[in-house]
Amino acid sequence: MRPRIPLSKMSLLLMSLSTSSLALADLEEEKSPWSGDAKLGFIYSKNNTSTLSINSGASLKYDQEQWHQQLALATFYSYKSDSDEDGTNKYRLIYDVKHDVSPRLFVFGNSKYEHDQYATYRHQALIVSGLGATLINTKATQVDMGFGPGFRHSVRQPSTSVEGSRSDNEWIANAFLQTKSKVSQSVSVGVSARVDYGDSNTTTSLKGTLSNKLAEKLALVFDTEYINNTTVAKGKSHDEIYSTLSLSYAF
Repeated sequence: MRPRIPLSKMSLLLMSLSTSSLALADLEEEKSPWSGDAKLGFIYSKNNTSTLSINSGASLKYDQEQWHQQLALATFYSYKSDSDEDGTNKYRLIYDVKHDVSPRLFVFGNSKYEHDQYATYRHQALIVSGLGATLINTKATQVDMGFGPGFRHSVRQPSTSVEGSRSDNEWIANAFLQTKSKVSQSVSVGVSARVDYGDSNTTTSLKGTLSNKLAEKLALVFDTEYINNTTVAKGKSHDEIYSTLSLSYAF
């Protein structure tokens, strides 16, 4: 006759197995604070001329409790053989950091470097910081706004007919509004507005993004950005438009 296992020992064994399974499931569900994506696609740009070419970009994010950080790189490129002063050859590097001080308030920092081969400003570098507020925060929608002081260094193109290669260093005032909304399990939209006010130039930018998730880590992304500079060189447009259609891979 086989020895019987007491019911108390059997219950203890089942509880141990159940606890181990739950702990393993918790470890599997625990997400890494690091994430990122890379994208490649087509771009339509309009500044002094209209061009259609390629764009690329990548971002790296870190989210851990109250800290949120992002490093993003974007490139816009087109080749025009009939002109040395028109086209699109631009890249941008942005670092954002945000610290939640309460469920509704946060402090932020932002630094940006931008190189443009053809627009009025060949180089622009700025850093801003300030206080922000989360106006709406639901499972589907988040709306943030913020403002604060900053500093900007800009250098004009050497070839500009008015004050070519001029360099400006100035204090600026920054304000922004950002919205993100999840329309469905696969579709999300985002809208943002930003103003950098300075004595030599004020830059206003508006951006809209539509993302459609095609697979677990693959998405089709359409975004368009409008930029206005109050001060530009003679013959240059105050307005710039960049519209991209890209495939984005998340990692």
